[in-house]
Amino acid sequence: MKKPHSTTSGQALVIFAVTLLVLLFFIGLAVDAGSLYITYGSLKRATDAAALAAVNEFKRDPDLVSMEGAASEVFNLMGIDYSNLEVLLCDMDRDNIRDTGLPPMFELRCPITPAENARKLVWVEAEQDAPLYFLSMMGFNNLTLRTNSITEAAPLDVVIVLDTSESMASETCVAPASGSDHETYCGSDPTKIYSPFSEFDPSVCNAANRCYPMRDAKDAAKALIDSLAPGYDQVAVVTYDRTDNLIFGLNTDLVAAKIAIDNLVVVHDDPPVVFNIWSDWYSHPGSYNPVNSEDLDGDGEDTDDFVDMYGVDCPFHPTNPALDPPYLLNRWWSTADGAPDPFGWGGVPCDRDDRFDSMDWNGDGIWTEADHTHAVDHWPTTDPDFRFSGNSTCIGCGVRQGANQLRGGGRFGSVWVMVFLTDGAANLSDLPNPLDLNNPIPVEFVNGFCGGPLDEPFWTSSCFDNKFNDYIVDHPTLPPRYCFDDDTSECPPDSTPTTLSPFYSVLDYAMDMVDEAALTSSTNVNEPLGNEMAIYAIRLGSMTIGSAEYFMRYMAAVGDDGDRTTDPCYVSGVPVAANTSCGQYYNAPSGLYLAPIFEDIASRIYIKITQ
Repeated sequence: MKKPHSTTSGQALVIFAVTLLVLLFFIGLAVDAGSLYITYGSLKRATDAAALAAVNEFKRDPDLVSMEGAASEVFNLMGIDYSNLEVLLCDMDRDNIRDTGLPPMFELRCPITPAENARKLVWVEAEQDAPLYFLSMMGFNNLTLRTNSITEAAPLDVVIVLDTSESMASETCVAPASGSDHETYCGSDPTKIYSPFSEFDPSVCNAANRCYPMRDAKDAAKALIDSLAPGYDQVAVVTYDRTDNLIFGLNTDLVAAKIAIDNLVVVHDDPPVVFNIWSDWYSHPGSYNPVNSEDLDGDGEDTDDFVDMYGVDCPFHPTNPALDPPYLLNRWWSTADGAPDPFGWGGVPCDRDDRFDSMDWNGDGIWTEADHTHAVDHWPTTDPDFRFSGNSTCIGCGVRQGANQLRGGGRFGSVWVMVFLTDGAANLSDLPNPLDLNNPIPVEFVNGFCGGPLDEPFWTSSCFDNKFNDYIVDHPTLPPRYCFDDDTSECPPDSTPTTLSPFYSVLDYAMDMVDEAALTSSTNVNEPLGNEMAIYAIRLGSMTIGSAEYFMRYMAAVGDDGDRTTDPCYVSGVPVAANTSCGQYYNAPSGLYLAPIFEDIASRIYIKITQ
């Protein structure tokens, strides 16, 4: 009997064919899905990078054209074939009100009115056509992918602190009166020639805005402000010389800040330098207080007791009483007129308590009432920090005021930056002020932290503290320093507690102001810490003045990461060569170097936040 033909093999073949088609379909979908995933990932990464590039343009005027250009450049560099690029801001018409019609996700993050802090938010959206391989056989050629990114540049709170002591006019050129050799004397730049061409006077070059290097500093500072975003970033301007001066408080009005820089007194017209003090007086041991030349006994007052100091009153003529009145009236003696010379000084004022007589103000070689009148006209006695001193660089004052601006007006979430410039070393500190509860100077230190112990009122070092000079071993960012603190457990590591000066000096004070401003890490867990702020320290001039460079490097080290023990200016414990820029410390041999330095700082202070 013949067997019937079996259908099993035919059914298996059909099932296999269907299964193969299904398997191929899913493999095709997987290939296309994988291709889409890779394409979308590339598009997303490119969009994120483009958004960062766009938001970086907030360091200038927030212009959509420049932002779109920056974003497009990123897509092109990454080889992304994009389309429909869209860049949006919260307030594109700059009316201080959030725009309407924004993407909902973006609109929720944008501040509604000026009552809220402006935010540097940027929306970037782009599309890309992704090819389909398997599905193209079914008539589906491409799939349009779309993604977006929101980025935010942190708003900046920047304080510019400038030295305005008289030495900031040291590069001002005085051409001969004839005007025939201007280029020989002053170079080819006509703006640097002092005008009118006469004997140098800071008040005249101030009026002409030609005090150099201060003019260079002003131009560089304004260029830095130009890199900030109006309405978003804040700036403050602080100057210092004998003390600090708040020129412009933290504000988003950048135009007003530049006007304030243009109008500031660029060189404080200091009283005559120490060598205008009567030479015999200045050179005689125990007769000169560099903080206040009118003060002979170091108590901060003009009133001095000659009998207590020298055992005799102001000299008078011992044999001819008729000659007494001039001496008693003018408190002056001259051996040329037959006056006694009990100290061997020759002839100097006798320190009248009601007159300014420590200097030859009018340069005629004798003291008369005209000198006092000149002093009053030169510096009005209403000056809140009136001190006749040849010193004029209170660096600690500038650091304190700059930090106070950020602590008092800096915004939460913004980046705090201090740009600090000096052309000298610290030789003054703040003075005590009983009316200011935050003043760190004890009232018993009437001359601040410049001087000797309280029972030794005279100084010979012009207040300079050169403690850094010989400190090369170990780690120089932990210099030998003194700590002035009632609680010694709070002192910086390796410092020596003291309650006396000159051990605690104007330099120690300046370092403490830096720590109070920006120190955020210490090996002493009890040491008070400061705030997160970046400090860029610029030392102007090639002259080595005491500890100037080492201190500025210390400021930059603390202002770099809040840690004094990590210092980019030291490599394997060896300091970078003198007069060399390193980390956030800049060395500017002259004013010509300031513009590129400020430009470099502008490129470094923008920290982006990606959301």
